[in-house]
Parts: sequence; structure tokens; C-alpha cells
Amino acid sequence: MLGKRIREHAKRRRGGILPLMAILLPITLMFSAFAVNIAYLELNRTEMFICADAVTRATGRDFAISGDKTNAMKLGRQAAALNTVNGQAMQLADSDFVFGEASRPDLTKRYTFDPAGTFPNAVEVTLRKTSLSSNGSLAMTLPMIFGGVSSIEATKTSRSNPLEADIAIVLDRSGSMAYAADEVADGSTPKSAPTGWVFGQAAPSKSRWRDAVASVNVFLTEIDKTPMKELVSLSTYNTDAGTDVGLTVDKNSILTAMDKYTTNFYAGGTNITSGLDVGRQTLLSSASRPYAAKVMVILTDGINNVGTKTQLIDAANLAKSKNIIIYTVTFSNEADKATMAQIAAIGLGKYAHATSSAELQNIFKDIAKGLPLLLTQ
Repeated sequence: MLGKRIREHAKRRRGGILPLMAILLPITLMFSAFAVNIAYLELNRTEMFICADAVTRATGRDFAISGDKTNAMKLGRQAAALNTVNGQAMQLADSDFVFGEASRPDLTKRYTFDPAGTFPNAVEVTLRKTSLSSNGSLAMTLPMIFGGVSSIEATKTSRSNPLEADIAIVLDRSGSMAYAADEVADGSTPKSAPTGWVFGQAAPSKSRWRDAVASVNVFLTEIDKTPMKELVSLSTYNTDAGTDVGLTVDKNSILTAMDKYTTNFYAGGTNITSGLDVGRQTLLSSASRPYAAKVMVILTDGINNVGTKTQLIDAANLAKSKNIIIYTVTFSNEADKATMAQIAAIGLGKYAHATSSAELQNIFKDIAKGLPLLLTQ
């Protein structure tokens, strides 16, 4: 009798489990589908984040260099094609790119973005996976048993803010700069100087100084082509150094300051250390912007003959400690190329050498065009 009761009890238990399984199985499947869909959607969202950031970086970088919105959007679309979402190349309408003015008062504040700003320098890109976009909405990977939800709509907006720069141009105006790039500064009258020429008169027509002035002009022209609000200063040095024009948006004031030396060019030694020091001081002055990158471009045609090399290296290290990027340019074969290359390496910048006016202008143009690339990496 006992065995019979046990068998009957077991049958009743099996009969009770079957209805419970019938209830729990759909619920289990529903939660499983929900979990799989959530994981799938998060993966797609992550891919959207990556794609949007890649598009914005490509668009913003080109716009910072060229100021050409059409070409910037073209490069952005190319980046979208290379960063797919669930294997799909994203399509972007022109309206998905919004160019505007980004600004912030200091490093403690976030950037604000004004699409109607009068000085566009930034871009916002919105990637859309919606029913109204050409990309369509994000489809569920598994059907939901209840609710009938088969897809969701998602967007991701990313912005490329500007990284503006305060730039100190530091020029050598020592006596050797009165000579042409292809001649030796031996103390004789420069070849292009008129008969009876002496220091204190106008710089000779083919002087290294005039070549430097022309190169700075090219540099300023390239800077003006970008949508960035760059501040530029001019410092010069021979035996001593000084800042001729503090950080300013008025590029003409820099040209005017250089003309002063072109009209009356004096002799002097080559105190690169002092030139580097005044450039650093200018970039750290009250006129500098706390949120702007600090860049120094220093040109010399000779050897640091005022002070020691150790002092020059110390000056470069001090500038580096203040987060100043240093570009160095040597001009003529009399320059100390090795030391100036070392200064650029300390300042995490670049070094270049020129032997002609054309080469010098191309170097300054390349520096101006390359600054946004450097600063946005």
C-alpha cells in the first residue's frame, strides 16, 4: 500500500510540473530574447559611437586645415564607409553635418557650440539609425514575444571642437642675416648690397633677413586661411632679444614690425637662448589664452655665439616644462643644424633646414598647414 501511495504522489507531482513549465517557458524565452537584443543593441550603439567619432575627427581635421566644408564632409563620408555599423556603411545627409562656432572662456569651462556663430571653427556630426534616415532603424536580432517591438531608433552626435594655438615667431636678426643664403658671412660687404653699404642701412635685396620676412608673410597668409582664431607674436634677437609684437590677431602689425628692421638693419651676435626665452615669456603673458596650445617657431642662420650651449638646452627644457611646442628652422649652411634639431626634439616639435628663399617659404607654409594636424592628434 505504501508503494502504491508513493507512485500516485509522483504522478501528481509530474502533473503539476507540466503546467508550470508551460507558463515559465515563454517567460524564459522572452527574457532570453530581451537579453540577446539588449546585448546586440549595445554592440550596435558602440559601433555607432566609433563611427560617429571617426567621421567627426576626419571632418573636423580637414575643416581646421582648409576651411572647405564641402571637402570636409566628403572626407567624413569616407570615414563613415570605413567604420560600419553591423556591417552596414552609414549614409550621411548634408544636414547631418552642422558647422558652427565653438568657444570657451577658460580651461575650467566646457565648450559651447553656436551653429549660427559668425566664425565657424567646429563641426557637429549626427549619425542616424532611424526609420526616416537612409540607414533605417536598428532591427532586433530576435523577435519579442510580447510587445511587437522589432526595431528601435538611435542617433549619435559627436563634435570636433577647435584646438586653437598661441604662436610665437622668433626671428634671428644677427649681422649674418644681411648676407644671401648662398654666401658666407665673412665680414665683407654682402654681394647684393649697393656700393658703400654699411650696417644700419636697408637690408640688402637678397639678404637672409628679407627671405625670412617673406617666409613669415607666407606663414601668416596660411594661418589666415584656417577657421581657427590664432594669436601670433613676433620676437627678434641678435646680441639681445625682445618682443616686437605681443600676441595679436592683427597680422599686419607683425609685418610692420619686421619692416622696421628691413629699413634699418644692424649687426649683432646670435643669442638664440635669449630669443627662446622671450618667445616663452610671450606665450605665458597675460595676453595668452589658457585653453590654447602654445607653439614657438624659431629661425636662425648661425650658431649660438652669445652664452653657452648648455644655457640654450636649459632654455628649451624650461619651455617644454611650460607645455610649449618648439619648431626650429635653420637657414644657410652656416647654421648649427644638429643643435637646433635637438631643440626641436626637446620641444616635441619639428626641425627643418633651408638653403634657399623658396625652401624657407615652403617650410613656413608647411608648419602653418601642419599645425592643426599636430594639435588635434
